[in-house]
Amino acid sequence: MRLLELLDSESRRLILFGGKGGVGKTSLAAAAAVYTADKGKKTLIISSDPAHSLGDVFEQDQIRSGKVEKVTGVENLFALEISPKEVLHDYQHYIDEYPALKLILGDSFETLPGSNEGFGLLDIIRMYRYENYDRVIVDTAPTGHTLRLLSFPEFLNSSMVRFIRLRQALGSVVGKFTSLFRKKDASPEKDPVELLERIKRWAIEAREWLSKEETSFIVVMIPELLSIYETQRLIAEIQRNNIRVDQILVNKLFPLDTTCEFCLAKRQLQNQNMQVIQTQFSSLNPIIIPYLKSEVHGLETLRLLSQYL
Repeated sequence: MRLLELLDSESRRLILFGGKGGVGKTSLAAAAAVYTADKGKKTLIISSDPAHSLGDVFEQDQIRSGKVEKVTGVENLFALEISPKEVLHDYQHYIDEYPALKLILGDSFETLPGSNEGFGLLDIIRMYRYENYDRVIVDTAPTGHTLRLLSFPEFLNSSMVRFIRLRQALGSVVGKFTSLFRKKDASPEKDPVELLERIKRWAIEAREWLSKEETSFIVVMIPELLSIYETQRLIAEIQRNNIRVDQILVNKLFPLDTTCEFCLAKRQLQNQNMQVIQTQFSSLNPIIIPYLKSEVHGLETLRLLSQYL
């Protein structure tokens, strides 16, 4: 099944694009979003990459606002560049409600490993479940960020263990210390482990949504050895979390019909790597995306790129 068939299918509504940094995830995710929107599907494309470039790819400054914005020139397309600080700010009140958390987190959830990715995932799943979109397409951060996103529940679990050990070691000192952060008329102190347990449940539930039948992960790579190695690790981790990988897109293949000696030399090397890719990932039917002559930005080139999906 080619990616265009999958995008047309009603069985896949949440589609994530992931892979090594610099392989063209944003361009291909944007091209897929333009395609589904042109087909009449109300589509939301979300960037969870801290180094956002959706606004650049669409050449539309309003997309950088950190809020859901209409993409000008495409009837059914909306875009959001997630702001980690804004997302974490929505959960900030919990820090104030559980003063003892300051012992391990300080004044913000930002110090919690994987929090940007984890809370960002909670936001994505919330919009997917409760907002009225036919397709939600996610341009994920590079591989390392994606793996932290999937590991967020484990990070929370280790944080709970650390906190419990700290509380046992310090005993009553913890109570005296946290009382400094509590107002005189405040209600009895809440156990922060309960909060961490609750957030862990939310994170597990969000991760479980990624393993549902309606979710698909599209891996983007380029025909280079480092990309092959990283793709192997990414797919193994994704599948370990029971998330379906439906397709591999091999991007930026140099043309053969050229007199450019450098381009031909690169293509010969890419051909060798393509043999490895076809062998290693044959079950995922890799799709080759050519290296376009023009840079990919603006609706015209995104529509051109979508023809190769």
